Amino acid sequence: MTHADSSRTDGEATMGTNRLNSRNALICSTSLTMLLGAAPVAAADWDIQLGAYLEQSIGYVSYDSATASDFDGIDSVGSGEFFFLPTVTLDNGIKFGAHIELDGHVGERNAGAEVDEAFLFARGSFGEILFGKSDTPGNHMGFGAPIGFGPVTNFGGINSGTLASFIPFSGVHNNRLVGDDLFRGTLGSTKVSNMGEQTQGRITYFTPRFSGFQLGLSYAHEEANTAPNRQDFYDIGANYVNSFGDLDIGLSARWGIANNTADPNANPEYWGAGANLGYGGFTIGGSFAESNNSSNGITDGEAYDLGISYQSGRYGYSFSYLRGRNVDNENAGFGAKERFEAFTVAMNYSLTGHPERPAGPPRPGSGYETHRGLQNGVGINLFGFASYVNFDEDVGDGGIGTPGDDVDGFVIGTGIRLSF
Repeated sequence: MTHADSSRTDGEATMGTNRLNSRNALICSTSLTMLLGAAPVAAADWDIQLGAYLEQSIGYVSYDSATASDFDGIDSVGSGEFFFLPTVTLDNGIKFGAHIELDGHVGERNAGAEVDEAFLFARGSFGEILFGKSDTPGNHMGFGAPIGFGPVTNFGGINSGTLASFIPFSGVHNNRLVGDDLFRGTLGSTKVSNMGEQTQGRITYFTPRFSGFQLGLSYAHEEANTAPNRQDFYDIGANYVNSFGDLDIGLSARWGIANNTADPNANPEYWGAGANLGYGGFTIGGSFAESNNSSNGITDGEAYDLGISYQSGRYGYSFSYLRGRNVDNENAGFGAKERFEAFTVAMNYSLTGHPERPAGPPRPGSGYETHRGLQNGVGINLFGFASYVNFDEDVGDGGIGTPGDDVDGFVIGTGIRLSF
């Protein structure tokens, strides 16, 4: 035995090692297969969903500004979104997949393109688990004013980037910061977040839906330099969905808290609630959100929205209203406030007929084969809209004695949107 082993060639030794490695790999593969309860999946079993929309709008714009030149004239804005959704279902029914969204916006302000969300997920009878760049559970599950039929930049409706590109009430304007906390803050949205945007490393769990109820929980660590002075984000969302005859009901609530690494007395917190009622072609809804307990109150405030829409065949009509109030970040020490108010009325005509499903990516926590998902065919929509915006602040960014960057104006326009 000793002589036989010592006389084995290098090739034979290598073959023996390969057999051992193959055996170990087989054991690991078999264990993993037993754990998942399914056989390995071939590439052909993947289901790939793609979707996108592109819109262009043009309108007559008129606004007055306290610290910059007034404007009266024609302006145009374009935007689009692309989503990619590969999924695969194992023999035990567990679905794995990836969710990637790319948003693009073209305007004088708020222009650019970015990966809005990108995460991996597993979904089954246990619920749904997400890991990656994603919005809070409350924002995914929330109800509020129905998205109107005007420009739907990034599917944001009245608090999207479209109005800000027509009327400069946010972003850097005249070398001054105007309208902070418009995105994911209570000045311009009820979809608030302590992070201010999607995080790169959120872990989220959605429970199965029981008798119409569903709960979502998430945690994100994030370093304090990613979200200034904030770390350890805990977010909760819940909703209830049901139908009673021809009446559809959707109710939602959200809450979140984070640690302030620079101010031990501050733990920024938010809460909110919303509702949708649908009957026939009508949808009515609204939501409210409040942020508090931030350091020096720089993100404290409240906002609410209201809206109604009506769809009849190829025609759609809508009215949306939003009002928000927030502490002025640049003058938080003075207790100064800034306020935002906007409304939009719109009408839409679908050249291809009312789609069965909107051309938007499915929301986490919802069924991937239900009303959300890839639209059948190509949708071509013509829309007209009129919007009014008013932004004002107590104190200018230069401090007491300087005028606020107040802006008010309107836009009347039209546009076309292709969804596919």
